[in-house]
Amino acid sequence: MSTHLAVDFGASFADFVAWDGQGLCSCKVPTGPDIAAVTRQGVAALGLAGPALETVRMVTTAPLNALLDRAGAGVALLTTRGFADTLRLGRQNRVSLYDPVARSPAPSFLVEPDDIHEIGGRNDASGAEVTPLDAGDIDAAIAAIRARGNPAVAVCLLFSHLAPAHELALAERLRAAFPGLAISLSHVVDPAPREYDRTVSAALDAWVAARATADLAAFRAGLPDGFAGDLLLGEGRGVLVPEGSFARQRAVLLTGAPAAAARAGAAAVGGTQDALVIDIGSQSADIALVRGGDPVAVDYGRYAGVDIRAPMVDMVSVPLGGARRVRVEAGAVTFDGEADAPTLDDALTALGRLPGPMSLARAEAQQIVSAAAAQLAMALIRFATRRNVDPARTGLYVMGGTGPLIATEIATAMGLGAVTVPRAPAVAGAMGLAMAPRRTEATARVDRALDDLTDAALADQLDRLDAEVGWAQVLTLTLSARAQMHPVQLALTARPGTVAEVRAALSRAYADQFGVAPPGPGHLFAIRAHRDARTALPPLARRDAPKRDALGLVATEAGAIHLPDGWRIAEDTAAHVLTKVTL
Repeated sequence: MSTHLAVDFGASFADFVAWDGQGLCSCKVPTGPDIAAVTRQGVAALGLAGPALETVRMVTTAPLNALLDRAGAGVALLTTRGFADTLRLGRQNRVSLYDPVARSPAPSFLVEPDDIHEIGGRNDASGAEVTPLDAGDIDAAIAAIRARGNPAVAVCLLFSHLAPAHELALAERLRAAFPGLAISLSHVVDPAPREYDRTVSAALDAWVAARATADLAAFRAGLPDGFAGDLLLGEGRGVLVPEGSFARQRAVLLTGAPAAAARAGAAAVGGTQDALVIDIGSQSADIALVRGGDPVAVDYGRYAGVDIRAPMVDMVSVPLGGARRVRVEAGAVTFDGEADAPTLDDALTALGRLPGPMSLARAEAQQIVSAAAAQLAMALIRFATRRNVDPARTGLYVMGGTGPLIATEIATAMGLGAVTVPRAPAVAGAMGLAMAPRRTEATARVDRALDDLTDAALADQLDRLDAEVGWAQVLTLTLSARAQMHPVQLALTARPGTVAEVRAALSRAYADQFGVAPPGPGHLFAIRAHRDARTALPPLARRDAPKRDALGLVATEAGAIHLPDGWRIAEDTAAHVLTKVTL
């Protein structure tokens, strides 16, 4: 019988979920620097044999946690002469309108100044070559990359989304000089206008490659002998893509772990209501909105303080988790303490919610837990209200290793009388991977004004995409009103028969999003086609209502729930429902 495995590498534990047609099992393994050894330990604990594994799915939070901590990765950036400061200048937006000192939100930490190299040569705004690439600049950049030992290189040249020849030529020189080097080309990663946005996209893609490539190789090395199935990666839309996708586009995998957890929350919610979902692990708490049975997705967003221009689950990540160090000053609690400061887990241990020696006084521990719950409640309220959602009328679903231990306190801080914890909450990311659809997709670059695109040319592109994916359930069109304007993403479930239909869809999108007609004739950058397939999971058996022990803890399939006095718990097949008792 075929078996499937899902693995979520967190900061403190790796979560393993395996299933076949008859049942499902899970385990947690402490993480460490040897990813292969951790993988072998989890596989052995579940008794899995390589030949029986049909699919293996994997996500990791390591790049995301590094992003939250603003860690560098030694990435090099090659850009057009005169554009070395693009990444640092950003858009000059103020982070806070009333801050007397303007601070740019640009993620300049992605590339050190000494690793930015300007290359002579330029295309104009139409994509036509003005001057050829400067061979001397290329040689100097290659020498600098060799001397610095950069593990990955981002290439972003002016107007390359219109004419990628210069970027392709640079990539050819780089591959000849550094076989196997991870190279991120802006016209591949983000084929749309706006130089700053494409620079961030390319730099972030290379940054993820530098931090995750070795982990992915180690994970594959740790899989059991005889495994010949498919290795799938969870990405930022909460779907599964083939391992080969990592070599083409890496930044979308950055948010794969929280997107998988959001998928698990969506499964627990079902399709009948909106819900806020929060997954609280050891280093971060990730918030998403579920609507209509699926996590809400966006075309671009700001995640962990970095602008990401790619389709992804609409999420916010808060640097607060069980292993975060705590600083207490004058009664105020912040989660940015020194290396020897206590953690939220230490406070939970002192309160009897986690096993281990108690190193904190109970009063101090309760102060820390209450502060964490209050900060997370405020983050949830802020997330909801910015999306025009009333948090008081929306369900709250809490998961992760830490989340169920403070779920009722978060609900109380939000003024809610109920909170839901999905089944197996401590392995939510792995459960979400198990539920995620496997996506087959292909992309066609069009890069033409709609006025210049014929019905026959459109049909030809769509025929090619259908041939590549087999049959497209959804077509996603990247368009803008004019070639140099910000693009929008249009998802179509029916194939457009004419360019006029595409133009009409663009007009509807502008009316819905901006309340105006498109200020231009329309420009089609690319078409992406996809179809999804799911692997059936065995249903979780309905159980009697869980029982609370003397410390207020309720055991679940994976992880525990803290249930204080004044709260009761009930269970259905997908979740534990915690309700405040009213007299």
